[in-house]
Amino acid sequence: MNFYLISPPKEHKNFNLVNLIELSKIIKIDFLQLRPKYITFKKNNEFIKKYHFLFHKICTENKIKLIINDNLRLAKKLRFDGIHLGQEDISCKEARDYLGKNSIIGISCNNSVQLSIKARKDGADYVAFGPMFKSKTKENKKSLIDLRKFKEREDKIPLPYTLIGGIDHKNVYKIKKIKAKNIAIINSLWDFKDGPIESAKIFKKIINL
Repeated sequence: MNFYLISPPKEHKNFNLVNLIELSKIIKIDFLQLRPKYITFKKNNEFIKKYHFLFHKICTENKIKLIINDNLRLAKKLRFDGIHLGQEDISCKEARDYLGKNSIIGISCNNSVQLSIKARKDGADYVAFGPMFKSKTKENKKSLIDLRKFKEREDKIPLPYTLIGGIDHKNVYKIKKIKAKNIAIINSLWDFKDGPIESAKIFKKIINL
């Protein structure tokens, strides 16, 4: 499994260029998504512009795809590698028409294999499933994925997929045998008491056991 990093929802002392460079030496990062959660569009846009400027070069050098969450205008204006969309955001087809054939489009499918099949038909490049476990980042409005049932259905998923939601050092072993391309981590990385570098080392050790 490789890693799909998601930014903290607001400015964070550990979310910086030095740490990203070091993280890229420890774990294989396929994606970095900028997903600020400020109340105002202005603050969200400032966050996105700042970290796109800071991270764009290192992401390109390390073949990390820089993704923006649900912001078509900035995705195109700043030339992000792609965009991630939820089920309540604009459609994949609309995003593809606006961004063009070379942009990466990811779709959240919650706990539905059928939605992943639809996403492929609509032109998505990858899908995400979750929440896997209880998470601090999002309110637990959606039921957690039943791991046993998910394993029974995973061969029907037609696209590369990411697992998301509450994944940490204590539970990541439970999803090691799932055929996901990536696992998404947020709080367990940026908020780890010993810092994101030590957190990444622990994740790597557990996954490689």
